[in-house]
Amino acid sequence: MVRKLMPDKREKLLSSALTLFVEQGVQHTSTAEIARKAGTAAGTLFLYFPTKQALIHALVLKIALEQSQYLKSLLLPSLSVRDTFYTIWSGSIHWFIENMEAYRYNQQIRDSGLVDESVVEESGQYLDYFYTAIQKGLNEGRIKPYPLEMIGRILYQDIVAVMNIFATQPDLAIQDEYIQMGFDIFWDGIKRTDDLPVSRNKNDK
Repeated sequence: MVRKLMPDKREKLLSSALTLFVEQGVQHTSTAEIARKAGTAAGTLFLYFPTKQALIHALVLKIALEQSQYLKSLLLPSLSVRDTFYTIWSGSIHWFIENMEAYRYNQQIRDSGLVDESVVEESGQYLDYFYTAIQKGLNEGRIKPYPLEMIGRILYQDIVAVMNIFATQPDLAIQDEYIQMGFDIFWDGIKRTDDLPVSRNKNDK
């Protein structure tokens, strides 16, 4: 008889793995510990995730999907190019602040070699909103024709810089100010100031 897999149990396993991975490190956390924290047997864990690697990959995709869904709920077609990028920027930071374990997990595994390239590519599909924003900016002549990968990496590293400041200066009063300053640094680096259309949006200045 095939056991029915329960979505809530799968989520509990993922949540337990995320907490332990952040607290102890991915490489120092065993599947037995994850199962114990989730209140289930190790054998049950393997019904949902055949290997620890499968669990690592599932978390990568879960985080990418949930962040993507949140950001897409904020983005409107009527937003200017600048406001679209600002929404992606501020939305990403606020989402990470509310999901700090997800942020720390991403930081731990990024460029670690722990994630298969195929999973990196699959998670990248959730970034379609970002590539749409870049294409819109290029089509309207609002941003410089830099490679997509370069813009993406600069955006991510600038977000990390702001998040690291919050980690050492967790004063809520400065968060909005630092989010705005960080965005200004990013936007000033990619926006075009020459050969702009005459009918430009005042928000893109």
